[in-house]
Amino acid sequence: MRQIKRILALAAIGLAGTALGQEKGFYGKNTFIEVGAQGQFPVLQNILNDKGYVEKNGTLQKSYDLKDFGFRASLGTIISENVALALEYNHRMYQVNGLRGGELNRQYIDSAGTLRTDYITPEVAFIGIQERMIMPRIIFSTNSGRVPAGLTHEFGIGYSLISVYGSDFMVNYAGTNGITAESIMKNLIDPEFDELRGLTYMYGVRMNYPVSKNFLVNIGFRYSYSSLLNKKGFRDKELSEAWLSGREMWSRVNQHRQFGIINFSVGGVLCF
Repeated sequence: MRQIKRILALAAIGLAGTALGQEKGFYGKNTFIEVGAQGQFPVLQNILNDKGYVEKNGTLQKSYDLKDFGFRASLGTIISENVALALEYNHRMYQVNGLRGGELNRQYIDSAGTLRTDYITPEVAFIGIQERMIMPRIIFSTNSGRVPAGLTHEFGIGYSLISVYGSDFMVNYAGTNGITAESIMKNLIDPEFDELRGLTYMYGVRMNYPVSKNFLVNIGFRYSYSSLLNKKGFRDKELSEAWLSGREMWSRVNQHRQFGIINFSVGGVLCF
């Protein structure tokens, strides 16, 4: 009789645990906060473009474009066993090469009405770019899985504000025709160049590993296609004395975003 009671008690505990596991959400918790970090090696950038320069100990040294990383945080809700919705903030840091073919060039009409053309070969540090993005996401699992645990997929469309960070970009140049390193730094980027706005279409897949009844860790990757808006809203070379016109900066940022198609990520999910 005692053995039968023990078996029944164990069966009851097992059924209770099964029922708990089958509730919508993670152990009945339907709201979650996610934080994570992401990064990539800009492979296409380094294959198709020349090396640039990075500042190290007050000097410029040739380097590949290695910087492309970010962090993200999101708040979400689980609406069924296999589907969740989330709103994400993503902050990404990367850089673009101010040089093309190892040189800077400009062509503009000066104050005297004369067309001036300059080609120089200075050393210019990479230009730092920051991207702040808000992205609604839908997260789902297959019928054999359960959001947010196990293998999940996600889709999102993000809206980005993109800008140059920092204002003093290190330049080395011996100086010819009245052009000095100081004058290059002063006129490197068109002063009318302002924030860019762009869209990102994202698909991701990740594996989520439960650590406790309210916390999971995950690893995965994201594939994205990015586009920039309003190219015609920036001045072209002929309208600016700057070495990099607003439209030229638009093109270089756009190229980096389109080449950066795969990000690898790690993160954690807290359910409550």
